[in-house]
Amino acid sequence: MLRFLTKTRNLRSLLPVAGVRGYAQNLPKGGSVKKSQDEEPISNEPIKFFGSQAASWRARDTRSGGSDEALWYQPYVISASLAIFLVYFCVLREESDIDRRLEGNLYDHVSGLEEVQLTVNYRYNKEHGLDTKEQEKRLTELGVDLRQLDAQLAAQ
Repeated sequence: MLRFLTKTRNLRSLLPVAGVRGYAQNLPKGGSVKKSQDEEPISNEPIKFFGSQAASWRARDTRSGGSDEALWYQPYVISASLAIFLVYFCVLREESDIDRRLEGNLYDHVSGLEEVQLTVNYRYNKEHGLDTKEQEKRLTELGVDLRQLDAQLAAQ
């Protein structure tokens, strides 16, 4: 690898440097750049938009990369791929143990999630003057003290 890097460094020293660094190195000793006869003088007049290539450019071409890049059969290939994917995963594939675990209630798998969710809903409904009977009923079933919860809500 070291030999490759050394050869690359030697090769770079033989090639002319392009870009800004090369421009700075090629300046005359006085430091100024002489204008050539072919260059147009810089004008303070506004650039004309109508009649230029910018007037015919569409924003859609900038966002999508142009219409030339899409093949005519691309939507058909994507639709067919998606249809095959759905048929396999929804119809043909056999059920696994992961599928059986996902069928259950999320509150059964994550302890404390239902209590937190009910508390958040209860606080939101209280703050906005909505009905809280269902949340209060379920929170009492879970063993949450509503007076303490109301005290926490009042303290905030």
